Parts: sequence; structure tokens; C-alpha cells
Amino acid sequence: MNNLSHEHFGGTFCLSKAGLAEGTNSATIKTAAPNGAGIDYCIDGILYHKAEGDNIAMTALEQQADLTSCLYLVQINAAGTISLKKGTERLNAEIANDQYALEWPRPDAGNCPIGGIKVVMDGGTFTSGTTDLSGTGVTDTFYDFFAPPPQGLAS
Repeated sequence: MNNLSHEHFGGTFCLSKAGLAEGTNSATIKTAAPNGAGIDYCIDGILYHKAEGDNIAMTALEQQADLTSCLYLVQINAAGTISLKKGTERLNAEIANDQYALEWPRPDAGNCPIGGIKVVMDGGTFTSGTTDLSGTGVTDTFYDFFAPPPQGLAS
């Protein structure tokens, strides 16, 4: 992924706030850009646009264990398909004790990261695409990106 660090052309990044949030239906997400016009993004220097959407299916990924936190990258490809990529889950106690920070996963080739979701579990497990983000024991936090932050989250 080229993010303008070597040359003055190319680049992969999100040009507008995606407005990521929990979808209306169970186990979905939505994009609700504050400008009401959708998401503008760039992959390898080529511009794309995706209209706002609700009830976007979350990619089915490996189950997240109880008493853990994990970062999920939300990415989009040139065709406008939104998908999730799971990071490394860590025990909540280890994060609280500053033993680990949560790290954002790297986007898949040909995808632009538009945001992320932090999922903290306390009283159950989480499986993206199956578990409702407002379910019992689930605490979620949404982030909108220009590009993934270089540092992880310590809390």
C-alpha cells in the first residue's frame, strides 16, 4: 500500500468521513457520512465513490473470546465492496495493565481502510457477521479513518 511516503503520486486513503455505525438490522454496520453524500476514497491514486448504506453484512470471521478486546479494520475495494479484517485479540486485563496495546490489522491488497471497530467482550463471545453489536456483553467503538493510525490503542 502506497500512502504517499515515497513519491508524489499514488496513495490509498479515505477522503471523507465514512460515518461508521451499527446497522439497523442485527449483526450489520452502516455508513452515514456527515455530508450525506457517501464515501470518497482512493486506491493506488484512483478515486472512487460509494453511496451511503445501511445493513452492510459484516464479514464472517473467527470468533472473539470472552473477556477480550479486538480491533476490526473496515475496508473497501474498487468495486465498492465493504469487508472487515480481524486484528489480534488481547485479554482485557492485559490491556488494562499496559501489557499489550491493540493493533490495527493491515488492509488486504487492493482495499482502502475507511475505519475500524473496537469490540470489547465481557460476558460472551463475538463473531462478526453473527453476533449483534448491541448484544449482551458487547461494547463497540467506531472509528473513521483517513488511513489506519500508526499506533495501536492502549485502552
